[in-house]
Amino acid sequence: MYSSQSRTTEQGFSLIELLIVVFIIGVVAAIAVPNLVNSKQAAHGASAISSLRVIHSAETAYRAAHSQFGSLSVLASSGYLTDPQLTARQRSHYDFVINSATLSASVFEVTATPSVAPWRYYYIDASGVIRSEYGSAASAASEPIN
Repeated sequence: MYSSQSRTTEQGFSLIELLIVVFIIGVVAAIAVPNLVNSKQAAHGASAISSLRVIHSAETAYRAAHSQFGSLSVLASSGYLTDPQLTARQRSHYDFVINSATLSASVFEVTATPSVAPWRYYYIDASGVIRSEYGSAASAASEPIN
């Protein structure tokens, strides 16, 4: 005989349990998202450095054959620069520019400008030393990278 006042068993989670789970997920996200963003930024920066080294190698080879440095389009058309993204002047959220005002038989300057700010800016010249600056354009006066 059951009374009308018998306890019914309810299943599910209480509001407190749900709030604790949401809080834990929030803490994990707060830790993970900045690390993810920093990792992506570091990967794009490493790609930009690698691209500057490729451009420097292409410039050095082109100068050995033609006694002068060339623009990105000249390097691409003569077969010294074969990466289609670099010949299009963009790779891994960076824009690559060879300064035509300083391009000569003995000098070239390449800048890598991020399309997303405030990332690192990079610079390389005929010396082969890659320099960087955070938040503003890098130049020959910027600190070299290790």
